[in-house]
Amino acid sequence: MILDGVEWVVSRSRHVQIDREHLLRVATELEPDRLRLPDWQVPVVPSWRDERLVDFFMLFNAINFCYWGHPKWTISYQGQPQDGAFGLMAALTRALDEGYPLLDGAFLARIGEDEFRHIVRGNVAIPLERERWSILRECGPVLVREFCGRWHEVVRRAGGSAVRLVELLVTRFLSWDDAAQFEGRRVAFYKRAQLAAGMLYQAFGGQGWGAFEDFGRLTVYADYKLPQVLRKLGILVYDGELASLVDSQTPIPAGSRMEVEIRAATVWAGEQMRQALLDRIPWITATHIDFWLWETSQRKSPDDLPYHRTLTTAY
Repeated sequence: MILDGVEWVVSRSRHVQIDREHLLRVATELEPDRLRLPDWQVPVVPSWRDERLVDFFMLFNAINFCYWGHPKWTISYQGQPQDGAFGLMAALTRALDEGYPLLDGAFLARIGEDEFRHIVRGNVAIPLERERWSILRECGPVLVREFCGRWHEVVRRAGGSAVRLVELLVTRFLSWDDAAQFEGRRVAFYKRAQLAAGMLYQAFGGQGWGAFEDFGRLTVYADYKLPQVLRKLGILVYDGELASLVDSQTPIPAGSRMEVEIRAATVWAGEQMRQALLDRIPWITATHIDFWLWETSQRKSPDDLPYHRTLTTAY
């Protein structure tokens, strides 16, 4: 369903094009040893390897979005500065260390705004702080009412299917339903829901809580860092109007034609890369491509182009 929608958007795109020649060139030069998946055994993530880690990653992805700003939100954890997604994981781990029962849906249902503000405290307020708090307040009652108060019960109900897990998240929790309207058609992306499934697969090595038989059906996760890298690689090409907005760091509204075109082209380019690599790397999945692109985005260089700025809870 996601691929059908994004292909439809790409076929009608006015501001973003996919350069097929550059895409094939990058795919040809990409070596299998550069395609790996993380195991998330990092200091900012609890060392558990049971259902508590499932709860942690689901909680994290419930509010895993929008970290950009000036100055950038940063926290200190174990004497080290952390920002972005790693900063949020560190903030949640810090709160668990301090005794906050964040894995309990009943606690999320009643968490106070000041309490949440303390949990994510940093050098400045985290972007969309109130929206994050509201999402936890929304998710808590659903967890209590339908899933015994714990995120891992959602995963259990998925029955070993990543697609079913995504479906449960986007239908039971309004804040996970990441979709847009484009020329009268609903186009789904489900970035956070897919990433939650992907992180569980990675953290558990495809076993136990991460044993998703249909893991390969996930797409790349449409955010703001992947299109930045795809553009730098010459795979995504913006028209003059969009390029000017992105390069000047002018905010692009969530759900606007430009923003939906960027996200759709990102997902479709990821799928085209996967297909181009299949003959040479039969085990390739979109998640391998996603992590390679994301990891590439973390290596800064002077010729980096800006990423598009969109205030959104989707990514």
